[in-house]
Amino acid sequence: MNDRKFLATFLAAVALTVAGSALYLNGAGVNDENIVALLVLTAHIAFVLLLAIFVARPLRQLFKTPFTQSLLRNRPLIGLAFAGVHTGHLALLMYRVRQVPDFEIRFTENPFGVLLYVAIFAMLITTFSGPRRAIGPKAWKVIHKTGLYLITIGFVETQLPNTTDDWSNVNWWLMSLVVLALVARITAFLARREAT
Repeated sequence: MNDRKFLATFLAAVALTVAGSALYLNGAGVNDENIVALLVLTAHIAFVLLLAIFVARPLRQLFKTPFTQSLLRNRPLIGLAFAGVHTGHLALLMYRVRQVPDFEIRFTENPFGVLLYVAIFAMLITTFSGPRRAIGPKAWKVIHKTGLYLITIGFVETQLPNTTDDWSNVNWWLMSLVVLALVARITAFLARREAT
């Protein structure tokens, strides 16, 4: 795959996220409720893309099918789409800060959130051939593997309730997908270990 295709994928995901959000707000009205609905939607779309990235290799190891081959081959493009959607999500957060006087983001109060965006953009940048060559394969693997797990943990954390009384607000569909993804990764790991 080439850098032009990578850049086009990222920019298309950003553009679709921002343009789709603008169209929705234009029709539904700009208010906090509608902005929050878009933030939830973009987070869920990004989460599904992240899970596809997370399970691509283990699924290929477990099931040698054309689908899993295609999923693994296109994993960089899925990752760029994820980064694009999440960049659009960040733009929506900034827009909410501007539109809703009572809403503010204090980066010093959310260092883990800042770390996750650093990981997203570090992975984005090092997907391109120049930066990837510059840092070398070992550093690239550390950035991408660590980033993948950190971002997945961050997404799971956002789905968990703040108190034990709040389990009704958990998105069980997304959490079920996480459990299935973890089962696939663990199963593939054990199969690899058994084969050696």
